[in-house]
Amino acid sequence: MGPMKATCSNDFPHFWYIIGQDVSDFCLSIMNEGMSLESCNATNIVFIPKIAQPMNLSNFKPISLCSVLYKIISKTVANHFKKVLDCCIDEAQSAFVLDQLITDNVLLAYEVLQTFKQKRVRRGLLALKLDMSKSYDNVEWSFLH
Repeated sequence: MGPMKATCSNDFPHFWYIIGQDVSDFCLSIMNEGMSLESCNATNIVFIPKIAQPMNLSNFKPISLCSVLYKIISKTVANHFKKVLDCCIDEAQSAFVLDQLITDNVLLAYEVLQTFKQKRVRRGLLALKLDMSKSYDNVEWSFLH
């Protein structure tokens, strides 16, 4: 945790000399021994208003308040995955990849459509236009429980 990050009332960085060994042991036991994350997996969801006078639910932005232990473990797992993700992600993937721009997909789509317009390669090709806007807003409630 960064020194300027708000953790909670127990202030992890300030009391690290007291709890540091226990936190380290807990995280190592999860990473090395496969201990269950259930004890630190609780997350509170809080709604933050997007505007001064919110009138309906769309005027709020949900954020999740995870425990510090959960954040430490998540960051550790993410750092381990960084080492192998280059082997797993196709070179054509441009969204959510370091040093890649999602706007590269626009150029790729343009080139594909130009190829489709050429008469000699029209046969046997199919293009789908999918509207993915706000697809992340749909969450299964069973997943949250």
